[in-house]
Amino acid sequence: MRVYLSSTVSDLEKYRAAVLARLRRLPLDVIAMEDYAAFDERPLEKCLTDVESCDVYVGLFAFRYGYVPDVGPQNPDGRSITELEYRRAGEAGRRRLIFLVEDGASWPMGHVDALTAPGTPEATGIKRLRDELKKVHGIGWFTNPGDLAADVVSAVAADLHLPPGAMAPPRPVAEPPHPRKLVHDLHLLHAPKDREAATRLAAAVGAMWNVTTSSTDLLTTTPQEMLALDRAVTSARTVGLLLSAPLTTMLGENPDRTRRILDLARARTGHPLLGIVAPHADTEVAVSDAARWGITETLVESATRTLPNRLHAALLQTVGLQRPDHEIGLPVVVVAMTGTEADDLLGTASGQVRDIVDGFGLPPESIRARYGTTRADWTPFGTESRTITQVLETAVSGVNHPDLLLRGRKIRLQPYLFDDLLSYDLAHSLVFQDVSRNGCLVVADELSLLHPDLAEAFRASPLYEGPQVSLITLSPGDPAAGTPHELIRQVLAERLHHPHHRFGDALDPLCEMNVASRRHLDRWLRASLPQTLDAYRNARPSADKARRLEEELGTRPSGAMARLVTEG
Repeated sequence: MRVYLSSTVSDLEKYRAAVLARLRRLPLDVIAMEDYAAFDERPLEKCLTDVESCDVYVGLFAFRYGYVPDVGPQNPDGRSITELEYRRAGEAGRRRLIFLVEDGASWPMGHVDALTAPGTPEATGIKRLRDELKKVHGIGWFTNPGDLAADVVSAVAADLHLPPGAMAPPRPVAEPPHPRKLVHDLHLLHAPKDREAATRLAAAVGAMWNVTTSSTDLLTTTPQEMLALDRAVTSARTVGLLLSAPLTTMLGENPDRTRRILDLARARTGHPLLGIVAPHADTEVAVSDAARWGITETLVESATRTLPNRLHAALLQTVGLQRPDHEIGLPVVVVAMTGTEADDLLGTASGQVRDIVDGFGLPPESIRARYGTTRADWTPFGTESRTITQVLETAVSGVNHPDLLLRGRKIRLQPYLFDDLLSYDLAHSLVFQDVSRNGCLVVADELSLLHPDLAEAFRASPLYEGPQVSLITLSPGDPAAGTPHELIRQVLAERLHHPHHRFGDALDPLCEMNVASRRHLDRWLRASLPQTLDAYRNARPSADKARRLEEELGTRPSGAMARLVTEG
């Protein structure tokens, strides 16, 4: 049995804590925003899905209306997330237990919208909502945290036919899942009108494959929505689209948005997108539309093979049956020039840049040949023809193979495009903040960092000073060459103060510079990647500390507690 606790946050923090402490003594699961990895960034769709999954909704309301997500398909009327949760519980037929601060209660003025923002939609919104709640529900009134907690527990226990105050046996404290763990085989995008068809298809292959579906990801526009999309895609091994006439309309409404979303999905999974022609769709039109968006593989139902069978076969080929139990996605950003940018840099090279190129004794043609159409085409080691993507895949394969340093985990590279930083795409701002805060790998070409546009974009990005960013720079020539090596170090020290400090002064093991051989790169990756995965939010929990805290607070252990109580 599950209970969902909903309220605004800053004004009811102490009240929420008291209620949660008492609720978690009962033999049930309590869902609260405190259990999200970062509840100030929690996606609206996730909240509403959790509301639908509960048996009882508990709503606490004071005098703040709360955060209002952007107006869109999920929020056409511009309601607060707290009101949206309340209404979704009603739409889903869930029992709603409502508790309000008494009208005449002494309350901090800074937490009353009518005083801090009179006449605003927030002020009128909370008054309207409170008036409606009083008319529709039997209200539990509260003025202090202790009484509220006791009243909520009594109401929930009675509603679920539990003995009030019943204690559940202690559960073991488990390590929280890594936030970038791959847990789904397919993330299926579809039009809202195809929700039922998508659900049926997911269920048909559900015995073998873990499939998630979304009707809103293709409408992503804001940075918050892009972050939610990124987290959904990076938890899946591949992405598919359920092709239909409604989906065609959705994709064509905003081509730039569509390309951005599909490019993100391709980059993160490393696989071509799967096009799955819906049973009711015009096959010829659907295949043509798929080709327009770069979808080269389309699955079509036939007289001899059903659509679930075709999807099963495609996933066998793309994902495979031997999926690791603990596969972790590792964000990687390649900072390297394209061929066009290399022409620009070399064609106008002068001063220090010309001295560096000449000093290494490398013909301009051989340097230019290292760069291709995309940044991933960069071949970092002149004596080898392998691209940086191939070099990294081989190195990670070597780290995964012994499976000792990673403690049973496997790394899967998930590329993030430097072009999204170079183009100042604000939609990706929270995405790059997220990966720089929680662990990622940046591989940079030192010659490319001499290009003014690339250097400026890198310095302005969250990756530049990210506390969990593992950074390695690869030299265009042999550091033993002397003068040009010292000169490029001097230039990079002037342009990239923070990485140079990490490398030369702080002796940070997660920062390495002037690497000129694949062996050196492999050695550093082998030592640094385990630390990169162990970002500070994913510290290993201490069962002893969690148990002592549990006894002191009288609570049951939870995912949030496991994240907070760590070793050391």
